[in-house]
Amino acid sequence: MTEINKLPMNLQFFADPNPEPNPNPEPAKEDESVTLTQKELQSKLDSEADKRVTKALEKAQADFEAKLQAKLDEAKSEGAKLAKMSASEKAAAEQKAKEDALAQRESELNKRELSANVKDILSEKGLPASLSDSLVALGDADKINDTIGVLSKSIDDEVNKRVKESLRTNPPKNNSSVLGGDNDPFAKVMETYKKK
Repeated sequence: MTEINKLPMNLQFFADPNPEPNPNPEPAKEDESVTLTQKELQSKLDSEADKRVTKALEKAQADFEAKLQAKLDEAKSEGAKLAKMSASEKAAAEQKAKEDALAQRESELNKRELSANVKDILSEKGLPASLSDSLVALGDADKINDTIGVLSKSIDDEVNKRVKESLRTNPPKNNSSVLGGDNDPFAKVMETYKKK
């Protein structure tokens, strides 16, 4: 092992220059074992669970109220904008909002259809359907088909390679399978067959 070069440090340099004395030093506590009955233990566990659930509910309520307030503020600002607009501007804004909503729905429908098609292709190729979400993220059907083809080919190649490795055997070491040698059991049979 090599020795690591160590730098000398004055650790006191990092200490508090004016430490405050503790007016009420606590005596050292020893580990005290507390024995509880099953009922007492269950009541303590229940009270702790109630505290945690209450805390989680309060947090969820606060999050919900914050989101609700943000939506209300957004709606109020949108209403104020609409109030300031002329009739033609209002119509144009409403039309744009409808087109945006329609484009959003169309995008979601296309994504669902693409996901269903990808799952069908994966099941036809014998690949796991869990890959569909990752493939749908590519977005383009041609890219997805190319990727599925590459995945299928690489998985098939790997499976074939491993099957060949597992089927590969070594020849016996005691020359029992050597035909044509001194120990060939078929040599005598072949000689009698040739003579006839």
